Amino acid sequence: MTISQKDLKKSKDLVEKLLKVNGNKYNDWLHQQHQQFIEENQDLILQALSAFTGEEEEEEKSEPKVNEQVSVRPTSIPVTQN
Repeated sequence: MTISQKDLKKSKDLVEKLLKVNGNKYNDWLHQQHQQFIEENQDLILQALSAFTGEEEEEEKSEPKVNEQVSVRPTSIPVTQN
């Protein structure tokens, strides 16, 4: 699905206004959305990093760990106002 620049701008403007009414800043909200997406996809990220570093082969040889979940949460990154 392709979104036109006009539709994207309308959506962004509406979200910015709604956030402002609630006392929030768009960039802070957008950063939070990015962090949430990263957290939801951390397994894929870790798999890709393992494949990149060649650790995937070593993990397959060792015993699989049952229900082990690693939480990767980066430290806060300051948001600059444009």
